[in-house]
Amino acid sequence: MALGQGSPVGLDIGTSAVRAAQVSGGRGRASLLAFAQVPLPAGAVRDGEIQDQGAVSQAIAQVWKRIKVRAKTAVIGIANQRVVVRQIDLPFQEEKEFRSTLRFQVADHIPMSVEAAELDFQIVDEYVTEGGERMMRVLLVAAATDMVESFVGAAMAAGVQPAGIDLAAFAAARAVSSSARGDSGEPGAEAVVDVGAGVTNILVHDNGEPRFVRILLIGGDHVTEALADGLDLSAEEAEAVKLDLGRGVGTPEAQRILSERVGELVEEVRSSLEYYLSQEDSQPLTSLVLTGGGSLTPGLVNGLQVDMRLEAQASAALAGMNVSKSGLTDEQIAQVEPVAAVAVGLAMGASGR
Repeated sequence: MALGQGSPVGLDIGTSAVRAAQVSGGRGRASLLAFAQVPLPAGAVRDGEIQDQGAVSQAIAQVWKRIKVRAKTAVIGIANQRVVVRQIDLPFQEEKEFRSTLRFQVADHIPMSVEAAELDFQIVDEYVTEGGERMMRVLLVAAATDMVESFVGAAMAAGVQPAGIDLAAFAAARAVSSSARGDSGEPGAEAVVDVGAGVTNILVHDNGEPRFVRILLIGGDHVTEALADGLDLSAEEAEAVKLDLGRGVGTPEAQRILSERVGELVEEVRSSLEYYLSQEDSQPLTSLVLTGGGSLTPGLVNGLQVDMRLEAQASAALAGMNVSKSGLTDEQIAQVEPVAAVAVGLAMGASGR
């Protein structure tokens, strides 16, 4: 169902920029109605958490001026180490009953007080044990209340009313994978890896059912900062060197630094996916999808393919969308496509896609 110009906006508060998207659903492919981004000053968001609420609020207000939509509500994405995602097995309860007793049931399963956490869950499976006990497998999400409130407060200070909070990992997968949205069925599990500037989100799902989430405090800036330190460059100069290395241009020292840091990023992702695969009920990975601006880091896709022995494919959120209503030029589409997944996926969730 298309929600029109009043539908909530997907709001991605990232390390390097604030991004907002509005999407309409309806029959056929989704349409991008609006997209805009505004850069953030260095340090305003660090490790996925807001450090300078004033700077973030100002950027959100500027984004709303640029997207020019009537909607003043937004679904906000979060991804940091104060979000915990656990898969747990519990005695079966009807969903309504389980929700009413949620805090008591999960207190021993999260590394934070349930009184200081926002909780949500999804029942991903039901089964009967060998002893005949009916059980349910639950994907539990817990987020520190004060951290969530910092995102809510930044939005409200910019005149935007939060309509909900969603995991950035869920949003990115929703944007770039038809099977994650439940639009198509594929055998086995798919890993969607969203590599941002400072945070990398990993989601493994089985035909749209989430099975594993990992949030890593590493991203494309990990490489840029190493180049800046190792070559005594500014951040802007180091980013330019990184792009040149992707075109095969650069000094041996720059290439060495790049290879080392990309290797570290590959190792972090590989270790996370291997942990998932080590679980008793895991499904073999048949697909590996990368998105996010950091996924363009030279050598990353190939490194993951070699380490995981699985073809890795880059995917962009806008590739299958109707963008004619967005007002963006072809050049602008090409520029924002690598970084749009979280904002677009948040908007998709808000529009019911």
